[in-house]
Amino acid sequence: MCGIVGVVHAPRAGGVDASVVKRMTDRMQHRGPDGSGLWVSSDGLIALGHRRLAILDLTEAGHQPMESAYGSTVVTFNGEIYNFTEIRRQLEQRGYRFRSRCDTEVLLYLYEEYGTGMVEMLDGDFAFAIYDRRSRRALLARDRAGVHPIYYTFTGSRFLFASEIKALLADPGVSAELNPEGLYHYLTFLVAPPGSTLLRGVCKLPAGTMLELRCELETLEFRVSKYWEPLPAQLPCPEKDLDEYLEHLIDASVRKRLQSDVPVGVLFSGGVDSSLNALYFRKHAEPRQVRTYCVGMHGSTLCRSEHEEAARAARAMGTEHYEIMLSEDQLLDAAPGLASQLDEPVADPVSVPLYFVTRLARQTGTTVLHAGEGADELFCGYDNYRRFLHQEQSMWRYACHAPRPLQALAYHLFRKGRSPRAAKVADVLRRLCLGQEFFLSSSVAYYEAEKSEILSHEFKRLTAGLDSFDAVAPLYARIREARPDATFLQQLTFIELQLRLPELLLMRIDKMAMANSVEVRVPFLDRDLMDFALAVPSGFKLRDGVSKEPLKRLLGNRVGRETAYRPKTGFGVPIQEWFRGRLGRELERLLTEGRQVYGEFFSLSRLAEKLHGGVPTVNSAFQLWVVYSFVLWWNSVRSEARSHADVSTVVA
Repeated sequence: MCGIVGVVHAPRAGGVDASVVKRMTDRMQHRGPDGSGLWVSSDGLIALGHRRLAILDLTEAGHQPMESAYGSTVVTFNGEIYNFTEIRRQLEQRGYRFRSRCDTEVLLYLYEEYGTGMVEMLDGDFAFAIYDRRSRRALLARDRAGVHPIYYTFTGSRFLFASEIKALLADPGVSAELNPEGLYHYLTFLVAPPGSTLLRGVCKLPAGTMLELRCELETLEFRVSKYWEPLPAQLPCPEKDLDEYLEHLIDASVRKRLQSDVPVGVLFSGGVDSSLNALYFRKHAEPRQVRTYCVGMHGSTLCRSEHEEAARAARAMGTEHYEIMLSEDQLLDAAPGLASQLDEPVADPVSVPLYFVTRLARQTGTTVLHAGEGADELFCGYDNYRRFLHQEQSMWRYACHAPRPLQALAYHLFRKGRSPRAAKVADVLRRLCLGQEFFLSSSVAYYEAEKSEILSHEFKRLTAGLDSFDAVAPLYARIREARPDATFLQQLTFIELQLRLPELLLMRIDKMAMANSVEVRVPFLDRDLMDFALAVPSGFKLRDGVSKEPLKRLLGNRVGRETAYRPKTGFGVPIQEWFRGRLGRELERLLTEGRQVYGEFFSLSRLAEKLHGGVPTVNSAFQLWVVYSFVLWWNSVRSEARSHADVSTVVA
């Protein structure tokens, strides 16, 4: 991974200030400690910057921004292209000559040959910008799964983009002004839905999307378009061969992701995904020993740590195993500083231990890690998914045909309940009455009525008329248009692969790993493997009623059925315990000291009731963590703004 930035001016906006672009680039030094680069066009209207984390071709030949041989195109690139050697051979046959061994140069000539059609040919994880000096056009693109981010802002005469928001804020023309709609949806989804953020005017390029920028004489114009969507696909082989084909794809995906001129390891829990990752890694890495990394917690009574099972599995596989044990104090001491590294609030407490385990990897000489993200989304691995499937089949379908007065009566009865379950059922019934859909996301913090309870009167006025279903409604409309016969599981997967997976799970790991200058690769989000998972029938993913059964069967053939089919644990952070003690006191202090600021957003009296309402439930602790994450992040934004007086931090 690396860090990319760019600034484009229309002629009437004057020339680019190279010192500002350099400052933007330097804000992301952690994304690229191995070097930096700056390119400014001869007319002074466009500048590209780069921070380099050297993975392939460690020589100066891989320096960026990189120009093509004749200087007609320039690229700044973050990520890896796994089929670049194949593409390079094809381009060489067409007469192109290469000066480096890295995948970056392939992007330049692939663009010159195919234009924007190049993005569909790429097999990799990427975020890049290419400027075409001949046509005065720029192309920005984000990979299919959304492994790497691109943020941008546009004023009509100036267009800026970067791998992180903090780099955009280094430009004095970009203000840190809260986006009320982004905060409203964040409280439901734990993130701002794509392509918005929590800052007004700052957007994020959605996964599988490209942006084409035209640099006209007086203005800048751009359009954003999807080049790939996670739609149901055609089976690539006969059904009887699905298991064998799946094994081939996983093997190939892991092998691709071993391309590196620096050490590679595995984030390891001892579960199905990381074990398959490590097994195929070992197959192709020999005689090198596989490095595995795990994190555990001291002294938790509510949270089962996975580190002991990970250590046993690592011993059985013969890996070079590293683990770090953390205390509550270590995690809570780190949380405020990590709020800035997260760049926008990603309300998942697992972000904190992820920072420590990726730091351990860097300290032990490992620059690239494999992670298991995506396997659960693609192969129905969460228990939540099975519950959603059951509820949709056994309740929702029938409730849709109930008389409207009966639907409304049921909604009002459940609305009076005070339990988290009653709130969830009430919200489902509310959506039923409004003609909305059953599924929002597999991770929901606050439903609509719950948000209304904790928001201030002023903020509710600002967000009047908003409904967080609006964030997924276009996705439902799109899959119905493209695949009218899509099953409920296919609809669920379509939404998860464009909201929760890229913007929550992949962003938490991108930001925490890059804070330690570590690249993370995700074999289960391989291009071909994703297409396969989107094509296979639901019965294959849930064979014999078992979640993620094809992956468990594949692992069981190698390590034994008992190990492969044991209950999923995963790493959890015991925030329920923490809010009883230090964390509860800390949130109360932050809200009290920031009363003027946070009283604009929240009903502080209602949050105080939640903090002092006795032993918190798992759900209420999770909801409080969402507020805590936002407060830490907004404090970091305001603090950064105070150190740059030309940046405003007002709520409009």
